[in-house]
Amino acid sequence: MRRIVVIIATLAALGAAAAVVVSSHHPATATAAPSQPSRGRPAAADAGLLTGPLDAFGLDMLAREAQATSGNVVISPLSISDVLSLLLNGARGRTATEMRHALGLDGMATPAADQAWADLVASVQAGRRPAVQVADSLWLRHGVGFSPAFLATARDSFGAGALPLPNDPGQAADAVNTWVDAHTAGLIRRIVEPGYFNEDTILAVVNTVHAKAAWRTAFEKGATAPRAFTLAAGSVVRVPTMSGPLNGPVTRTAACDAVALATKGPLTAWVIVPRGAGTPESLLAGLSGGGLDALERTATPQAVMLELPRLHTTFSTPDLKPELQALGMVAAFSPQDADLQGIVAPGTPGRVYIQRVVHKAVLDVGEGGVEAAAATAGIVGITSAPEAPLTIRADRPFLFLLTDSRTRAPLFMALIRDPRA
Repeated sequence: MRRIVVIIATLAALGAAAAVVVSSHHPATATAAPSQPSRGRPAAADAGLLTGPLDAFGLDMLAREAQATSGNVVISPLSISDVLSLLLNGARGRTATEMRHALGLDGMATPAADQAWADLVASVQAGRRPAVQVADSLWLRHGVGFSPAFLATARDSFGAGALPLPNDPGQAADAVNTWVDAHTAGLIRRIVEPGYFNEDTILAVVNTVHAKAAWRTAFEKGATAPRAFTLAAGSVVRVPTMSGPLNGPVTRTAACDAVALATKGPLTAWVIVPRGAGTPESLLAGLSGGGLDALERTATPQAVMLELPRLHTTFSTPDLKPELQALGMVAAFSPQDADLQGIVAPGTPGRVYIQRVVHKAVLDVGEGGVEAAAATAGIVGITSAPEAPLTIRADRPFLFLLTDSRTRAPLFMALIRDPRA
């Protein structure tokens, strides 16, 4: 069956002396508007530094998800990368190297990436009534000492507020889901399940992205009619299809036809249709490595009649671990090898690792405009604190034996009653 593959491009565009310990375990039901990162500079050039990495990461993830399902795929590269980039601030060594590579940030130091995120989030939310809203939250387990530096970066660069993560898995899921529901205008009511939390879970990093804008030139509802749509297997079905004239950026190559739909906000929707025997999957390979940027830069205004099926599609995955591991991000998921100790206070026993990364996205395309929402949750755990090593104190009279290591023959034996003698 032919897959409708959609890219949501939001813009084409440790140490601390003291630990912060969560002191409340009451579930939170935050419904506040998304907060701006205090370090964000909406007009800064750094706001565009993440476009290339997000393009590459998103195309790769989209291709991998498309291989895993025969249905529609909708992802938000911004949402997934946001969560992982925030967690990158707690990563060290091999774990940090792998995460940075998977995110396409090899040439960018973590502080520079943090500033780029602050500027990007501030930019997409600029204005009194932004078309895009990005929200982040940290859900912290009661009694765990978290690094003040990690929490400060999450707040200042990502606008992430700290909320208490209930100990009860059901209450934890309800609290996170209530927050996500409020920050996606009700489009995503559940992102996590109680089974995602266990006694090792200490942190959930949650991101939401909500975008909504009207078309600059709306499709006439009267022009919408059932039209033929050919599935991958060759069979033909009839689907409600919008139709209307456009005079917008168009790119035509041997592989595809691409047209941009302008909105009344700072959003652009691209419709990219393969030509000939091409498929969406084959297009993804061609668009990676800067092809998407080239497609947009070479577009020229042209009159075109566009026929576009109405869409309302939802995609979710309970764990992006296999796809992220395939991108080379392996150590972060291993309780034995992960090094995310920068999340917690120095000296905290146990090893911090990522338990799972959950993602869900919704896309709604109609005659009047487009609305999309996504949520990503990174669930972080810590291995059980190791038992204190066995301690033997020779603090009373004791025996001392000196033996030959080869024959085990006792060379000397002593009974020590008073070490002073």
